[in-house]
Amino acid sequence: MATDPPIGDPRPVGPPPSHQPPPAGAPPYAGPPQAGPPPGAWMPPPPRRTSAGRVIAAVVGALLFLPALGLLAGGGVLLWVDQRERADDGYLYTASDTFATPGHALVTETIDLDTGADWVGASAALGTARVEVTTAEPGTDVFVGIAPAADAAAYLAGVQRTVVDDLGLDTSAADQELLAGGAPSGPPADQDFWTVQATGPGTQQLSWEPDDGSWTLVVMNADGSAGVAVDARIGATLPALTGLAWGLLGGGLVLVGLAVLLLVLALRRPAVPRYAWTPPPGGPPPGWAPPAPVDRSSAADAQRGPTIGSTPRDPRSG
Repeated sequence: MATDPPIGDPRPVGPPPSHQPPPAGAPPYAGPPQAGPPPGAWMPPPPRRTSAGRVIAAVVGALLFLPALGLLAGGGVLLWVDQRERADDGYLYTASDTFATPGHALVTETIDLDTGADWVGASAALGTARVEVTTAEPGTDVFVGIAPAADAAAYLAGVQRTVVDDLGLDTSAADQELLAGGAPSGPPADQDFWTVQATGPGTQQLSWEPDDGSWTLVVMNADGSAGVAVDARIGATLPALTGLAWGLLGGGLVLVGLAVLLLVLALRRPAVPRYAWTPPPGGPPPGWAPPAPVDRSSAADAQRGPTIGSTPRDPRSG
């Protein structure tokens, strides 16, 4: 009787030996069944490469954030000014400053209004401008007027006056220049070249619809005497400020969205399998099948054993 080899025996374990070849058509013994997937070519995924287009998209997306943040910041500031700093009368005013001169007039630098486009007027951008002056000398009437720059220069030629630069923008003594001269030819209210004017005691307001051209703002005592001292501020309705603020915010949001889109396209990676299996050219190998059973009773090396109940034959007997 065949027995299994002891543990550690290097002999292979397989079907019992047979002195007769397997029947015709039976596959050869291929060993025990193999575990796992059939053998084949397991190829790693191709290495990821960054294309020039992705690099350009990432750089452009990053650069777009800079103007986007600037537009958002500018739009936010303008919207805050428009909503929080606007007075009840609808005007945006500068801070009030005190102006004084030993001469006969306070005069601004020439104000040049030119939008550079025929379809956008100065009044459309600035709205209505307002000048508010309050005399610092009780009992003294004050005059304030706006005139074409050429007419105002002709009236004030040779008059002692102080020219103020950057009116309403925290004007300091360095922004004021005293020009030598004498008294004017007559009281300012008697002149007929003023576009708009106001005169009287206390606080005087002057409203003006700006237009293209060169203009001069003049503040004097009503009688043209020397020694002018007032507190003044200027303002404007600026109707285009709200639209400008929302336009900047909208442009900033568009640039932010475009920048994010470019960065996502540049940084996103396509999904690839971790491994790719390629079957061998001839297809997967056939699995092992056990050999066909052999009828041991008809085999050539079969031995007939003793029959139950019969007497064994003595081999020494003839």
